[in-house]
Amino acid sequence: MEWALLTPVLIFVFLIVVQFAMVFHARHVALAAAQAGARVARTQPVGAAWEGPAVSKAAGDVDKIGSELLTGRQVTPLQGDDERGIEVSGHAVRVIPFMTFRVSQRSQGPIECFRPDEGDGTSCEGAG
Repeated sequence: MEWALLTPVLIFVFLIVVQFAMVFHARHVALAAAQAGARVARTQPVGAAWEGPAVSKAAGDVDKIGSELLTGRQVTPLQGDDERGIEVSGHAVRVIPFMTFRVSQRSQGPIECFRPDEGDGTSCEGAG
């Protein structure tokens, strides 16, 4: 009798643990994709179209690692004064039907500027 009462509770606890493991894994996938996209965004020359290659890299990384981990995936380019980045968001896999978790990770950093060996200035002048 005790097992009949305790078994559903144990199964529910096990499903909750698996659900949070899937959310944790989806966050790591989103962060890795955002970091890869941000690396592409930050190293593109000033004045060049950087959004397309950066978004493609981030979306491609999510697809390579596991496209089913993030449903409704959105990849958004971010740009500040002298920073560029990528935000990856979506919904984690549902193990328990009534539990839905939104995952959002961003990676952003300064635009990489390369100083020439000779002369003044940097390749980032006029950025912003």
